[in-house]
Amino acid sequence: MANSDPLVPLRRRALRHALGDGAIDVLLGLFTLMVAVGTQRRVFIALAAVYLGALAVAWRPLHDRLTSRRLGYAELPHDPAGWLLGVVLIAGCLTMTVVAAATLPFGRMWALEHWPAWSPLVAGAVLAAGFAHAAWQTGFPRFAAYAATSLLAAVFFWLFPFGPAINPSDRLTLPLFVVAAVLLAGGAATMARFVRQHPIVHPQGGADVR
Repeated sequence: MANSDPLVPLRRRALRHALGDGAIDVLLGLFTLMVAVGTQRRVFIALAAVYLGALAVAWRPLHDRLTSRRLGYAELPHDPAGWLLGVVLIAGCLTMTVVAAATLPFGRMWALEHWPAWSPLVAGAVLAAGFAHAAWQTGFPRFAAYAATSLLAAVFFWLFPFGPAINPSDRLTLPLFVVAAVLLAGGAATMARFVRQHPIVHPQGGADVR
């Protein structure tokens, strides 16, 4: 049954307007890198909580410079940048909490010798759910690709028999690095395509593609 709320398509267009330029992808990539490092140096998880707010604020001027100058301004019912950045932080914090609960009975939280090999599945599932929701809300295929990357990377680093080549916590850190790299590459490609397709048109009729 079709949704009868006339505001739904308006909200969808506003969200596509907000996330169509790739700026959020780049910020998500940088933030995922920070959270990944936090799985090795846990003080960075605390710093990530602080930087979440800073990056959410930084998204708006970057988005305005890329999109509002070209397509105009659209008011949003909520902050999509803060929500997506929050998903990344939850993925890291929830996974570390689960690992702490799994290792505490052995006498020390996050003890590497008892670190569960399946830990990347927790982070991968949270990230995949967040990206899949963004894909459903916007219709942008790249968010579906990010969701698939999150799940595939999590499963690979869970199941692949690395042996002593990496320590157990690396099974969580490395898939986050993979997701961060894909986000940064996808964001850069999206931004470049967006700028080419939507040059700034000056009043005199000329176009500035910078």
